Formats: sequence, structure tokens, C-alpha cells
Amino acid sequence: MFHYRLSSPWNFKQGFLILISFILLYFGLSAAHMIWVKSTLGFEEYLKNDTDFYTKVLIFSQLTKAIAIAIAITFVGLKRYQLNWEVLGFRSTTRSWITIAILLAIAGFICRFLLMKWLSVEVPAWVKFMQPPLQDLNISSVTLFFFLILTVVITPVVEETFFRGFLFQWMTQKRPVWIAAVISSLMFGASHIVPPQAIAAVIMSFIFIFLFVASRSIWPPIIAHVINNALSIGGNMLASAQLLPEYLMPPVIS
Repeated sequence: MFHYRLSSPWNFKQGFLILISFILLYFGLSAAHMIWVKSTLGFEEYLKNDTDFYTKVLIFSQLTKAIAIAIAITFVGLKRYQLNWEVLGFRSTTRSWITIAILLAIAGFICRFLLMKWLSVEVPAWVKFMQPPLQDLNISSVTLFFFLILTVVITPVVEETFFRGFLFQWMTQKRPVWIAAVISSLMFGASHIVPPQAIAAVIMSFIFIFLFVASRSIWPPIIAHVINNALSIGGNMLASAQLLPEYLMPPVIS
């Protein structure tokens, strides 16, 4: 499967324009947010150590990425070239592929968990990066709601649309599928910044690409991504509430 080529609706220049549009939008929106903070709240107030702070930063980061992807894909990737959403893989799939996506998501989550356990022993300096994002559950219900919606629903949809539907497909234009899979997966991992998460994202990306290529639909990788993120956040919340056995708890910073 990874030895043949796919057909990309974008040539090199067109795809490069979409990619650059996303990057400029993402950094532009982030810069605009910082300017707004500086001119209104001030950085001292913004950076104060309250319960919701870290979660709000994650919410803003995910929301900014989602908006940048939505604009770049909709207006630069599709409307500019008179394409529809089907070219990104938004076509129907089968129950069999949905089942396979769920099973692979669970298997991928287990692999990620074992990888984190191994890395915590082999690279103890990375343990600080393995702490759950929701370390304090005493956050406001509104903040928690938006965090869950963004992490479990919106982020999987926009990331699969961009990284598999656009980036991976675009890279297959003049390259074998396996090369496009490696490069786009490394880029997907790099977008997660934090080393352990980046490595896990690369592994999951290969699963998402397999589902995308084999099913010819973006829905199986989206479903797998949703399940994977839901398991991660569910485990995170159970760990923060001290409801998991010790061997399932995140590694402790020494």
C-alpha cells in the first residue's frame, strides 16, 4: 500500500501556498493575541498562577490552530481552486472501517502509554513533559467544557483535515506514499512541540495515514483521533483525581 502514489489535487506551488497561509495565519493570530493581552490585561495579570491558566493556554493554542487551518483550507485550499471537501477525503465510509479505526485507536493508545513508561526510565529529564494537562480538576466548568470540546472533537477534525487530507496528499504528488507518510508524520509530530508528545504523535500519524489511504476516507482517521484523544483525557482526569492504580499513573517528577 505504501509503495504506490496517490493523486493530489494541488501541485507543488498550490500546496506550498496553502502551507504558508496556515503558518502565517497561526503565528499572526498568536501575535495578535499577545498584543491584545499586553494592551488590555497586561502580561503580569495574564501570567498569574491561577487554577485555569494552563488549561486556558491550551484552549487558546488549539483554537488558534483550528481557526488557522479552517481559513487556510477553506479559502486557499478549496475555494481558490474551485475544489470541494471530497478531495480532502470527506466521503462516506463503512462500519467495518469505523470498527477498525476504534480498535487501532485503542492499540495506539496502549503503545503510547508503554512508550511513555519506557521514556520515563530511559530519559528521566523528559518526565516533566509527561505530566497530565489537567493536573487540577478545580477549574471552572466552562473552561473544562471548552477544553474537552476542543481536544476531543474539534482538534481531531481540523488536524486530520490538514495533516492527512491536505499535507499528506499534497506530498504524494511526486513522491512515493511512504516518503510522504514519513515527512508529514514528522511534521505532525513537530507541531506537538513537547518531545514525548511529538514522538507519540509520529507513531499515531502512521496509524491515521494507514486508515486514510486504505479506506479512501478521512472519517476513519478522524474517529481514531477522537478515540485516542478521549482515552488520553479520560486517563488524565482519572489520574488527577487519584482514581488509577499506581502502575497506570503518570511518572512522578523526582
